[in-house]
Amino acid sequence: MAKPSPPVWLLLGCCVPFGCSTSPPLRYYTLNDIASAAQPVAMSNQAPVRVDPIVIPQELDRLEIVSRMGPNRLRISELDYWAAPLDDQIRRVLSDDLSTRLPPHELADPSEPAGGGPRRLLSVSITQFLADSACSVTLHADWMLRGPNTDNERGTESVVIPGSEPCTPPAAAQMSSALAMLADRLATTILNTAGSAPE
Repeated sequence: MAKPSPPVWLLLGCCVPFGCSTSPPLRYYTLNDIASAAQPVAMSNQAPVRVDPIVIPQELDRLEIVSRMGPNRLRISELDYWAAPLDDQIRRVLSDDLSTRLPPHELADPSEPAGGGPRRLLSVSITQFLADSACSVTLHADWMLRGPNTDNERGTESVVIPGSEPCTPPAAAQMSSALAMLADRLATTILNTAGSAPE
């Protein structure tokens, strides 16, 4: 003989302690390159530049998106995620940004195998790359450009994108704009630094 079904009120009561609603869906974001409107000046006698793997702080080395809540407080989102590791995204976007700011063939493929022709290597260490609740973005980066038969060039860049209203965090678009501004400054340095031609 079949057992009687539990009353509806009992089933509804079970939803209270265990929860009947589904969890909010996760949201995934990417950074994007921003092409330069200016045409790069044609140059010669330059070894192509390759962007080395990017170094980022440990607190940003996660798929969850981290934002700034105060001078000494960060927020790690439970719903907003990067679609790919942040350091890989920064390297890809920075390379793509530089490709529209440098003359043709001046930028080497970052994924090319080692042992090719002479290259100038661009190393970038991100020390801060955070947005706040108003979508204001602060980017601090140390960089070094080293290459065949040239002196090493070093520098530090700070980029601030002001917040705006209305704002919908996380500020992936504003962070992409900050990388584009960094690419503007790095491209100027690369173009003004003497290099050696591939042999």
